[in-house]
Amino acid sequence: MTASDAVPSVVRASHSVLLAVSNAGPVGANAPSICRETGLHKRSVYRHLKALQELGMIEASREDSRRYHLGAAAVGLAVQASDQRAFLRRARVYADELTEQTGEPVHVTVYEHGTSVTVASPSMESLSSVDAFPITLGSRRPAHASASGKLFLAFNAAALTAYLTRPLQAFTEYTISDPHVLRTELVRIRERGWASDTQENILGVSCVAVPVWGRLKRVVGSLAVTTGQPLMPAPQRQTLLEQLLPAATEFSKAIGGEPS
Repeated sequence: MTASDAVPSVVRASHSVLLAVSNAGPVGANAPSICRETGLHKRSVYRHLKALQELGMIEASREDSRRYHLGAAAVGLAVQASDQRAFLRRARVYADELTEQTGEPVHVTVYEHGTSVTVASPSMESLSSVDAFPITLGSRRPAHASASGKLFLAFNAAALTAYLTRPLQAFTEYTISDPHVLRTELVRIRERGWASDTQENILGVSCVAVPVWGRLKRVVGSLAVTTGQPLMPAPQRQTLLEQLLPAATEFSKAIGGEPS
């Protein structure tokens, strides 16, 4: 059985209708043109159009209600996908350049399913002269117990609300496991524009992270430094922030981001 065989026919049909609307461009697509492109019966096309319209994936044209364009939900997904592609293209470059500049291993992370995920890390060449704490590509850290994860929660109210529906697991004695304490910490992060964690996920490890902004003033990632120190000295952290913050602003602008 192929991957397409595993997709329910109703989903494939809706997808084909959505593609037909997308392919029509600014002119928009009407039911007859969608029938021709998809091979679906007109009644079926109207049923899928109604469902897609209710989901916000398509909308009727203001000039001609019989024609359909992509809706706000579909456009929003396209914007996010565009942000992600632009973000990932540049992530490795910034990881390498900042590692060489700071003398510390700089990693790039995103937020996914309640965790901070490393999507770019320095190349071996960049790490050759750095005493690096090992952070592997694809590694995940719980959002409430990591600097980069707390950044995402601080600037995304919906993500925070969803995250707090579960208990805050303690990984070390320093993990924030009280929702009220976490909310207070997130307020501080929003005010100062960066986050840190001190042995909150792993004993003997500290981290500092700054946000990378996408379009619509959304935090789409972070630049983070993780060190094998129980406590990052304040002068070292300040020096890192003076290098990371301008780089994050540059990164944000490069992907069309709008810092808050």
